[in-house]
Amino acid sequence: MRRTVLLTDGAARDLDELYAAAYDAGGADRADLLLDRIQVALQRLAGDAPVGEPLEALRRLGFHEGRQLRDDPLRYLYRVQGGEVHLIALCDRSRSLQSLLQRRMLDS
Repeated sequence: MRRTVLLTDGAARDLDELYAAAYDAGGADRADLLLDRIQVALQRLAGDAPVGEPLEALRRLGFHEGRQLRDDPLRYLYRVQGGEVHLIALCDRSRSLQSLLQRRMLDS
């Protein structure tokens, strides 16, 4: 059974920001390569087998189903609910998760 991958509003903003940064750094070719890489990761998340690892920072905030998939240089934060994967955040691996998660909690 394949799962449906859904982007939260925050993850959609993250995608826009990452695309814009890649475009600014290397034009359309570099931005398209980034999108291809993200598409492959999202296909992995949609698969049957769970991928990634539990994310302790989310557990501390009470989200015990939160997981992360690392695909250097990107990090995907998500949770699985039934047949759906909810992508919470998509960020550069060097970004502080604490500030990101606090912002997402305030936005929700």
